[in-house]
Amino acid sequence: MTPTVEDQSAQAVIDILALGAPLTFTVNYRVLTKFGNLSSDAAFAHHPDFGNSISIGDVRFIYAPDGTSFTCSTATGECKPGIDESRVSDRQLVSTIFQSSAIERILQDTRVAVGMGTSTTSSVNDQPTTCTVIPVVDSNAATQAKTYCAFDNLGVLASLETADLSISAISVTLDAQADQFAG
Repeated sequence: MTPTVEDQSAQAVIDILALGAPLTFTVNYRVLTKFGNLSSDAAFAHHPDFGNSISIGDVRFIYAPDGTSFTCSTATGECKPGIDESRVSDRQLVSTIFQSSAIERILQDTRVAVGMGTSTTSSVNDQPTTCTVIPVVDSNAATQAKTYCAFDNLGVLASLETADLSISAISVTLDAQADQFAG
């Protein structure tokens, strides 16, 4: 069941992310972990036959359609059953950041928001996006904006801008290769 919030701007992005990935595609991202100024490359690939592949740095998380999952090293090719989030915890990330974790962040931000979000639209590589900009108050009592954008047709994050992370899609292709779903 898709979570619901009163903020229609936020709800629009939640609805897109909750739908998941209907098409075969790969999105490449640039991620900046602001605490420590750590920059990483990341990718989200979806293929109906192979599932979802999330690469962050040299760690790849694979969620297969049959419910199995693996954590792999793209450097060594070694894979272990299950998802080991500690492999990317130094980046303030989890493997689900491009979908369900982004929804959780939006839900939290709408609970502490000091106003309703503002909707915007954009595109990345001709793929339309829907965004919400949520006003929150930081620890210094200053109003800050947290921005979340989702690809309308792909069901994944297009960008995120918060106090701790900056995530930006840098390319989108309507293709995914079998090797993206292996170590």
